Amino acid sequence: MARPADSVGLSVTGDFDGLGLRGNGSRPMTADGLRVSTGAMLAADGAGLDTALGAVLPWFLVLNAAFCLGLADSAVAEAGRHLTRTTLTHTGAALRDAPVTRRGFAQLKIRADALRAFLGDTLTALETGRDDAMLRVLQVKALAGETAAEVTDGAMQLCGGSAFRKELGLERRFRDSRAARVMAPTTDALHDFVGRVATGLPLFDEANR
Repeated sequence: MARPADSVGLSVTGDFDGLGLRGNGSRPMTADGLRVSTGAMLAADGAGLDTALGAVLPWFLVLNAAFCLGLADSAVAEAGRHLTRTTLTHTGAALRDAPVTRRGFAQLKIRADALRAFLGDTLTALETGRDDAMLRVLQVKALAGETAAEVTDGAMQLCGGSAFRKELGLERRFRDSRAARVMAPTTDALHDFVGRVATGLPLFDEANR
């Protein structure tokens, strides 16, 4: 039996060439005379939104947050290595020896560690079926997207001109971290969802379902 991905009339063309996310597989799809059997349906007719919200969205938001945490963590680690091993020729002091630099680095590490704790709490809420599980799921991507963007931006500033050199890898993390802000549901949309759930409103108005 042919899989839906192998169906006659379905084609995937082009390559993804964008700002960051070089491993992204997003590519244009075209359906020309495509017929899909009812056996390929993922949910009952009319239940697509409920399935997306209940089965797909939590996985996507949590995994997106985990990706953002990875970016933030790796940026902090690389910045720490750079500040430790880079010295000033005229004094011999390492960049980490400056109190202002240490404070800036500490702020980045705290942000990344706080995101890790929040992601862990979100997973606990999902695993235990806590009442606030949906709220945590909505919050975690919003928090993660902003944290990754701010941490990678801070790492670029701390490491100065060296951060623009590809061998550090910070410029790539800086670009990749911007995706979560604009990848649906966007941070702005999530803030609205969080506000709705936290104040007792449904996630969507019935007219928009």
